[in-house]
Amino acid sequence: MLAVATAGVAVLLVGCGGSGATGSRLAVEMSDAALPGVTAVNVTVDRVEAHVNEAWIPVAVPQATYNLLEYQTNAALLGSAAVPPGDYTQMRVFVTDATVTDADGDHEVIIPSNVQTGVKLNVNYSVEPGKLTTVLLDFNVCKSLIKQGNGQYRLKPVIPAVVKVMSGTVTGVVTLDGNPVEGASIAAVYTAGTEYALDTEVNNALTDANGEFKVWALMPGTYRIDVTWTDTNTTTDYAGSAADKVVTADVNTDAGTITLAAL
Repeated sequence: MLAVATAGVAVLLVGCGGSGATGSRLAVEMSDAALPGVTAVNVTVDRVEAHVNEAWIPVAVPQATYNLLEYQTNAALLGSAAVPPGDYTQMRVFVTDATVTDADGDHEVIIPSNVQTGVKLNVNYSVEPGKLTTVLLDFNVCKSLIKQGNGQYRLKPVIPAVVKVMSGTVTGVVTLDGNPVEGASIAAVYTAGTEYALDTEVNNALTDANGEFKVWALMPGTYRIDVTWTDTNTTTDYAGSAADKVVTADVNTDAGTITLAAL
């Protein structure tokens, strides 16, 4: 899943109507997880805007193309800008082009008109004077790319948004008979806390070739990490889980090794 986050080592872009005296800044990064059968997901991001004081202001204007699969464990900085302090209610991301590379070659991704005019994301957070605020926009590629019957891909962005210093991550390894499992589906299910309804699947990921995964953009609370995987050679379904994983703001939680068993 691709995450977009503001970071402390932000690259200064065009000023956006904020008062230089306040020192308030907002920045944007990206990260993602693996996608089975796909070797590249190139997305062109024109700009990212934030909504404050009843107006949209630019936060990042990268006008650049990113292979989302290159950002599985680290975020990519898109940009930052000086902004006025205040209550920020939404952000919107403008994607102008996308391609997918799989076993059949390169495919142009259909981008609906509503995506081209900006994908709106709810981000309710107060930016304080003199501080840098980091927002994580998790571009969930697994759910955002829809492969149609004719082999064509369509973009329907699913992008959870959280303030990075208020959220955490979960990492771990999935194995079967002691061997790493690639392409297993990971679901982070909220089991205790006040941020989400209980038993809500908050976010998901996929394991890489080493069986490793990282789930981004998780607000504090207790989670159960559910894992499912189908062996395409035998069509056997497997599952595993790790309960009571506590996520803390701005910290990674290690779920350890999750061993699969046949259903």
